Amino acid sequence: MRTVVCHFFNEEYLLPWWLAHHRQIFDHGIMIDYHSTDASREIIKKICPGWEIHTTRNAYFDSACIDREVEDYERTCTGWSMALNVTEFLYGNFNQLDEVTKPTQHFIGNFVFVAPKDSKPLTHARPLHEQATFGYYENDPGSAVMRLHRGTRASRSLHNYSIDYAPQGGRHWHQRPTLRDLAIFYYGYAVINESGIARKLQIKSKMSPEEQEARGTEHPNMVTRDKFLTNIDRFHRPRCYDMRDEIASLVQHQYALQAAQ
Repeated sequence: MRTVVCHFFNEEYLLPWWLAHHRQIFDHGIMIDYHSTDASREIIKKICPGWEIHTTRNAYFDSACIDREVEDYERTCTGWSMALNVTEFLYGNFNQLDEVTKPTQHFIGNFVFVAPKDSKPLTHARPLHEQATFGYYENDPGSAVMRLHRGTRASRSLHNYSIDYAPQGGRHWHQRPTLRDLAIFYYGYAVINESGIARKLQIKSKMSPEEQEARGTEHPNMVTRDKFLTNIDRFHRPRCYDMRDEIASLVQHQYALQAAQ
C-alpha cells in the first residue's frame, strides 16, 4: 500500500497535473484542504474520486501545526507513505519499495525546475515533465537551514512506519538522498505565469501573525512578487541546464510500471 498525504489551498492550476501523475503511483491519497475557495476540491473528486478530502483542523497554515496534522494522518496509513506539496512530483523506480519488509525511511532528493526566460505557455494536455526541462539537481540539501530564503530544497521522507517530523515544522530532512533512482521533481519555479505567481503569494495570507513575525521576511513564503522573481533570477536560473536526459531516466520507471499494470 502506498499513500500520499498533501495539504492544499487554492491549487486548481497545479492539481490536474499533480493528481494525474500521482494516481498512477499511490494506491490512496489523503488531501487536507486549508479552506480553498477555488475549484480544488471538485478537481480532486473528478480525477481521484476514491481519495479522502479533509478540511484542516488548523486555523493557520503554520509549519509546526501542519506537520502535527500530517503525522496524525500518516499514523492511519499502512505500508509506504509520503507527504508532498502540490509543487512536488515523485518520480522513479517504485517497484523496489515492494521488496522492503522491514521498517525503512528513505530520504528523497530534488530536481528543481525553473522557467527559462523564453518559456512557452504550459498546457494541461501534457505532463509537466514534458514541458519543464530546464533545471538542476539539489546536491547540497544539508545547507537548507542556512539558505532557506534562497529556496534550497531539503530531502523529503518516504517511509513505511510512523515518523515524527521536526518540532518546528517544515518536513525538511537535511540528509543526503538515500535513493538516486527515486526523486522529487519540484516545479515551484517552473510555473511562473500569473497563476503560478498568485499561488505562491497567497500562502502568507494563511500564516498566523506569530508565524510571520517568527519567520521574518527572509522566509520563502513571505516574499513579495518582485522578490520571488528576483530570487529565481539570482539563485536558481544560474544553476540550470537542459535536464532531459535525467528526466528520461526517471520517467522510464513510471512507464514500465504503467505497462505492468
